Parts: sequence; C-alpha cells; structure tokens
Amino acid sequence: MRDDRDSGLNLVPAALTTRTERLTASGHWLLPAAPVLEDANADWKNKGSAWLRPGILFGAVILPASLVHAALGLDDPVTCAAPLAEGLEGGPVFCTPKGFGREGSYVALVPASASLAWDVPGSVSHPCRALLQVPAPDVIEPQEDGPWWVVPLDGPGLLCPPDRLAALVNLGRDAKAHAAAGDE
Repeated sequence: MRDDRDSGLNLVPAALTTRTERLTASGHWLLPAAPVLEDANADWKNKGSAWLRPGILFGAVILPASLVHAALGLDDPVTCAAPLAEGLEGGPVFCTPKGFGREGSYVALVPASASLAWDVPGSVSHPCRALLQVPAPDVIEPQEDGPWWVVPLDGPGLLCPPDRLAALVNLGRDAKAHAAAGDE
C-alpha cells in the first residue's frame, strides 16, 4: 500500500468557496467592462447598478419578459428563477422592469462572440460596447425601478450557453404563437 506522506507529494484538500466569495469574484471580473472602473464600483455600492459595456468580456441578449414567461409557463421573474437557472445551466440572467416598455425584460449574459453573431428572432443582442445597466452582483431581490439578478452570477466567466438560450427563445416564440392561434 502506498503512503503519500512519504512520497514528497503535498496533498491539499480542495478549497471551498462561499457564495459571497463567488459574487465578489464575479464583480471583479465584470468591472473592467465599465467606462470608469472606480465610478462603476461606487455606483454598485451606492445605487445597486452600474453602466457597463458588453462586448469583450461578455455579451448580452435581451428578451421580452412575455417571451420568457411564455417559454416557462410562468408569469413572474421570481417564479422563473429556478427554471431559468436549470435551463440555462446557471448562466447569469437579470431582470429589468424598464426593458421593452412596460413589459420588462430579461438580460442573459453570454460569451461576447455569441452576442456578435446572435440572430434569434424574438430576442435582441445588446450592441457591442453600448452601455448596459447591470445590477451589482449582490442585488438578487426584485427592484421596483432598477435591474436585479434573477439567476445570480456564480463565478467569473460563467455565462449562459448560447444554444440553450436560443432554445428558450424559440420555445417562448412558439408558445406565444400557439397562444395567439388559440385566441382566434
């Protein structure tokens, strides 16, 4: 039987990270997308959201709330959280009550390359390098006027898989079309 204590190997148990540590690391990863890093960090602390420029570290795809609700058969961001997290493999999604008029919207963070090539009807790729209001990583409760994370960040660079997001959009579009056909 082998004894690793005598082999010179330094075996260290795997490090565990807390949710707070992952949120902090995610925030540090996102902040370089800000026009002025210090201002964005202060805005996150004082206002709960900051303006970032997607396009290099990450991209963003905007979905009307009605599309997400139709896809999931639910009508509220809070109840959509778990199914979104499961369907998008934990990829980060935030909700903003001001997107798409009174309807609100969901914003999924995706790889920047996917955002540049995004062409899925029913959703919109946020323009590269255009300002986007992004909630602070710890804003995970519904906000009346500002954005909040429905599926919070789980670590630096962990984004929504584009194929899963496209499937969600297509499902929502089909559900809305089916519902409209049933109304006629």
